[in-house]
Amino acid sequence: MAKTFYLEDLANLGINPYEAVIASSREARRLNQNRLMADGGEGPEKMTTTALSRVVDEKVEVGYGDSGSQNETDAEESSAGS
Repeated sequence: MAKTFYLEDLANLGINPYEAVIASSREARRLNQNRLMADGGEGPEKMTTTALSRVVDEKVEVGYGDSGSQNETDAEESSAGS
């Protein structure tokens, strides 16, 4: 059964809920890509649940990194499909 997450958990850690969603989505993409590269099967939990759990457990850094490198990566991904 999926774990229920509460906004209070994030507030107690001092994490902005919107930043937590972004960090969780990036972590879920990373976990899913690693799973696909390893030809692993589906796990008992969805990647988004695992990623959000890792954010709440503070195993994933939430915050603003070098904004230039992320914008360049996004631009490369969007131009690759054109």
